[in-house]
Amino acid sequence: MTRRSERLLIGIVGFALGSALATQVARGQDTHPIDGALTHVGVVVRDVETSARAFGDAFGVEVPPPTVAPGVPVPGGGAAQVKLTNLVKNNYRIELLEPVGGPSPWQRYLDEHGEGVHHLGFRVADVGAAIAFLEDRGGRLVLGNAEVDFGYMDMTPELGVTIEVMGPNLGQ
Repeated sequence: MTRRSERLLIGIVGFALGSALATQVARGQDTHPIDGALTHVGVVVRDVETSARAFGDAFGVEVPPPTVAPGVPVPGGGAAQVKLTNLVKNNYRIELLEPVGGPSPWQRYLDEHGEGVHHLGFRVADVGAAIAFLEDRGGRLVLGNAEVDFGYMDMTPELGVTIEVMGPNLGQ
């Protein structure tokens, strides 16, 4: 395992443990547009099959075959495509994303930063309200919209990461 892979593993495990603790601490607080559970950590990779085997070996999980997500709306027009797979174990999911088919938030991330943690995914009750809330705090919608029940909000200047908000009926 490379030093970079070790750092990524340590970061993901630390994040998962911190999220579990934060969830326990946050119970009982008032509702908030980003009030849902953390569902996954999204990692952009150059080759989803190779990375999935490495993650599967590191975490001891079965590696499902990747799928190609259909074109996802990009603000201003167009659609983005991604090849992805999800590694699930106990109470966490790691989503591996390989950009395919033209410009996308994933390709931009890969070009600017290389492989790494791209986003944190949260289940929310109202995607439109969550998008508006994050826009008020400097976020910029870079993929999806309320109509498709999910959105990527670029919060890199504010938080150092993109936030994905997903409606209650979308995906896992």
